[in-house]
Amino acid sequence: METKIKKDMFRNWFDRYVAGFTAGKDTALDVVTNIRLKKDHSDRVVQEILWMADQLGLDNESRDLAAVMALFHDIGRFAQYARYRTFVDHRSENHAELGVKILQQHQVLDCLPADQADLICRVISYHNRAALPDDDTEECLFYARLLRDADKLDIWRVLIDHYQHRNQEDNPAVELGLADTSDISDQVYDRVVNKDIVNARHVKNLNDFKLLQIGWVFDINFTPALQQVKDRGYIDAICRTLPPSDRRTRIKQVVADWLDKKLRS
Repeated sequence: METKIKKDMFRNWFDRYVAGFTAGKDTALDVVTNIRLKKDHSDRVVQEILWMADQLGLDNESRDLAAVMALFHDIGRFAQYARYRTFVDHRSENHAELGVKILQQHQVLDCLPADQADLICRVISYHNRAALPDDDTEECLFYARLLRDADKLDIWRVLIDHYQHRNQEDNPAVELGLADTSDISDQVYDRVVNKDIVNARHVKNLNDFKLLQIGWVFDINFTPALQQVKDRGYIDAICRTLPPSDRRTRIKQVVADWLDKKLRS
């Protein structure tokens, strides 16, 4: 009962907080669109993480804790877009760190034991890092990996839907303002075919950004999430949005072979 009351409290606060960004009659259309985009994403990441928790056999307390982390993981995105009109952290603020500040300023987690609130904040602060720290607790790193997997599963869905409908519903914020040119940067291509995570600093255009997203598969931590990547056809779907080329064929084959090998091991 106590956990359910807290979950309801967190959900109610989240809904009220997010609604505040679109409450004005004169709110710009891009703000309404992108606030809704991130709210829907947060809701789906909750569902993804609960599904993964069930697949991994987590108990109810751990499951509920993971759901709170998922609900609040992008809470900084709303203020970020409202203030800066971008989701690019290096052009605005680190949205994970901003989210922790917002939770603390609003005292959202004060109803929880201090160690639990601190755990939630640490996991949120890690969810968008290029790599996780190696000096935190196993508990914290477990939840951080779980959240990162759940987050990626829905980001892939959002991006693929955008690429498939971009001619009808253009949203530059999703593409981070990158140029839609036909080339692929050598550094980005080499990272993917060598089964490495793409460094965001090497991303020069939209195709590079798509390869960065394909390379996320190498940072998936749990087998159920990897299986979903394959079953949902995410890699093939992104590859289909790239211009036909030998590089596209190679990338698709390298990732498919790697994914099959990981799922067999």
